[in-house]
Amino acid sequence: MSSKNKLLNFTKNISYTVSANVISLIISAITVLLVPKFIGVEEYGYYQLYLFYIPYVTIMCFGWGEGIYLRIGGQYYNNIDKAKYFTQFWLFGIFETIIYSAILVVYLLISTEVNRIFVVICTCISAIPICLIVFLSYILQATARIKEYAIVTIFEKLSMVVFVTFLILIGYHDYHLIIVSNICALIISLSTAIFFCRDIVFSKKFLPIKSLIYEIYVNIFAGMKLMFASLSARLIVGIIRFFMQKQWDIVTFGKISLTLNLSNMITTTVNAIAVVVYPMLRRTGNNQLPVIYRVMRIILMGLVFGGLVFYYPAQKILVMWLPQYSDSIRYAAILLPMCVYESKNAMLINTYFKTLRLENMMMICNIAALAVSVVCAVLSIAVFESVTLSIISILIALMFRGIVSELVLSRHIDVSVKKDIVIEFILSIVFIICNWYLGFVGMGIYALCYAIYILLKKNDLKQAFNYIINMR
Repeated sequence: MSSKNKLLNFTKNISYTVSANVISLIISAITVLLVPKFIGVEEYGYYQLYLFYIPYVTIMCFGWGEGIYLRIGGQYYNNIDKAKYFTQFWLFGIFETIIYSAILVVYLLISTEVNRIFVVICTCISAIPICLIVFLSYILQATARIKEYAIVTIFEKLSMVVFVTFLILIGYHDYHLIIVSNICALIISLSTAIFFCRDIVFSKKFLPIKSLIYEIYVNIFAGMKLMFASLSARLIVGIIRFFMQKQWDIVTFGKISLTLNLSNMITTTVNAIAVVVYPMLRRTGNNQLPVIYRVMRIILMGLVFGGLVFYYPAQKILVMWLPQYSDSIRYAAILLPMCVYESKNAMLINTYFKTLRLENMMMICNIAALAVSVVCAVLSIAVFESVTLSIISILIALMFRGIVSELVLSRHIDVSVKKDIVIEFILSIVFIICNWYLGFVGMGIYALCYAIYILLKKNDLKQAFNYIINMR
């Protein structure tokens, strides 16, 4: 394929992803802002506990889908062996159903708290469609069927906001029904993924299991490293949240979770672009990888730091809408710089690790950051019992992961990033100090610092845009 066609396909996929995620962002924002407005703070805490458990259900996939993703990344959908993945899909579904049925039975035997039992039951039910969606989504992502992947994502978000809005309008302000709505949205999303992969899911050729044992082993062996890397990445924040829900009541947990949700909404949009970048990089020569990295990095950092300028007015609007959460919304001044490091990590660093098949290095960096997170959690929560310090701990762990991972990657692709890392660290600290202590004046000071940053990076930005233009 010519470079012109590659650019055309990449641009088209980016447009699908950006459009889908702008829609998803709006829908997610509606859900994030509506739910805490109309249900009690304690009920919101249990809803957040459910959302806290959900990302970890894919642990029981044991890297099966991730292995497929890594091994077929860059291939074309029409060229893959449909029968092979048809058989694996159904074996995978049966396996996950057995696993989560067993987990649910064990939990019901040992637990007595009604609200937590309900949350765990719903988590185990949700796990089945989630794991199946992930399996099919990895195939869509790896083969660059980004439009279809985006639709699967949108349908889940759209269904959720429709259900939640309907419940609020008819007066059912109950977290139980909101969680059930989430399960229904997952089923709709799975149905959409099955439709797009129907030639896999409903293939008539079921291969003998014996002939696939080695194939499944290779997929799990390849994907396990990526799964552990992803798991350790989730636990960097998850371990601190786990300590929080043990140390403080469900109300405090819910309030802090709202702040994290607001921060994550920004990174989710940026992260989605990585879905497009991965198959493109797999189809690109290694000699072009350093250049593409520099181009994407400078544009991404310029956009994310620019977005932080609008924190102060956004915070004031949120406090007016959700006054009962005013104390926790303030913590966004500390947490928002995590968007800088999380966006760069997801869109660039992790994508390059996967492209270069450096899952081991990715996993080691994440585990090191997890160790930092555990130490910070123990000190801030168990020793000092400080909510503020626990929030700072999240940022420290994510900064550590982002900086260490990029330094490791830079050695493999021969890109100099040390000066940029220092500048970005200083700008992040300036943002926190200005918005935590100075309010409106702080917004002006940070905006001035951002303008200086853009002036310093003026030539790099010009080169980046010229590179994109010349690709045409």
